[in-house]
Amino acid sequence: MVALATRQSAEESILDLENLILSISMARGLAEIMSAVRLAARRLVGADGITFVLREDGLCHYADEDAIAPLWKGQRFPLEQCISGWTILNRQPAIVDDIYADNRIPHAAYRPTFVRSLVMMPVREEDPVGAIGAYWAKQHVPSAESVHILRRIANSAAVGMTNVALINSLATSREEALRAKDAIILAMASLAETRDNETGNHIRRTQHYIRVLAEAARAHPAFRSELSEALVELLYKSAPLHDIGKVGIPDRILLKPGRLSTDEFAIMKTHCELGMLAIANAQQHLGVSSNFLSVAQQIVLTHHEKWDGSGYPLGLKGQSIPLAGRLMAVADVYDALVSERIYKSAIPHAEAVAIILAEKGKHFDPELIDVFETVAPRFNEIHERFMDGRNRVEEEMDDHSGASAAV
Repeated sequence: MVALATRQSAEESILDLENLILSISMARGLAEIMSAVRLAARRLVGADGITFVLREDGLCHYADEDAIAPLWKGQRFPLEQCISGWTILNRQPAIVDDIYADNRIPHAAYRPTFVRSLVMMPVREEDPVGAIGAYWAKQHVPSAESVHILRRIANSAAVGMTNVALINSLATSREEALRAKDAIILAMASLAETRDNETGNHIRRTQHYIRVLAEAARAHPAFRSELSEALVELLYKSAPLHDIGKVGIPDRILLKPGRLSTDEFAIMKTHCELGMLAIANAQQHLGVSSNFLSVAQQIVLTHHEKWDGSGYPLGLKGQSIPLAGRLMAVADVYDALVSERIYKSAIPHAEAVAIILAEKGKHFDPELIDVFETVAPRFNEIHERFMDGRNRVEEEMDDHSGASAAV
């Protein structure tokens, strides 16, 4: 009975977290995002207090909070004089088990409060726009689970704030609207990345791989007539959406640290169709045909198809696979091979290239692999440029298929 109650409690917590992330993603203003965090985050993290800090020029604005006793709501402090500022400036979390033993903490500001331990998480690590803090009255080392949940909340808040900024910007000029489209793509892709527990630069790398490969393919007789300069740009902008369908995959499968069962893998494979349907619905609501959305649908639906017909979800074969999907397949597999996963190490560039070349005419378009061989060194340069400190789990389903442990 105790085990059953524990399992039910864990399942409820997962559901509550997913509901919070959904509320943040649907928010239409910053106040709605902060309200969602205020109402749910403290309980999910298991903390005694939560603060939502906004970066305002050189200041940290403690804009909202939920705590067992008042903290600093409404107050502003210089970035250099508070732990949230340290997190923002250093673009990394601060995990403090004893605030009075840490010289980053302004002790005088904390003495009137209940706080003894804390975690401060940046909102949008690559260029923080704020931070979310969790506080405890009892001195202890914050658990890995609490840190993980707070990171997911902060990542979701970053996506939500991006979406809000984009919505507000649509009332401006056409030029600004075009820039917003690119940012929306990255925001949507980041949402899938957050669900997948992906911390690295997989989106950026595959985006650059596909452009390098497509640009080189333009000089090949087999692709010259199809690959215009405009299509190459569409491929580059659409590539970040290739795994957007993972948003619809349950956490118990998406975040599983080991290999998937046959049934779990069958569910995981549906991410291609889920992503395609999401983009198709967007195009339907748009009410007009869009080259960008059409290319995005091709990438999302067919990047796991194989030249010999053994891929998924449709089992397409040869040139019946759209060129966009064939290009994305090479980019996606290469990055999976050279990237570390929880259950496998990264393999060297040369070995990854050899594996891909061996799949010529099986997994991959043979003429496209001829092009890939000529630009493979540039793939390595891109991987080194956007290398992860430590990668999160990539496409687990790829390891079930033919191109060795990568696909």
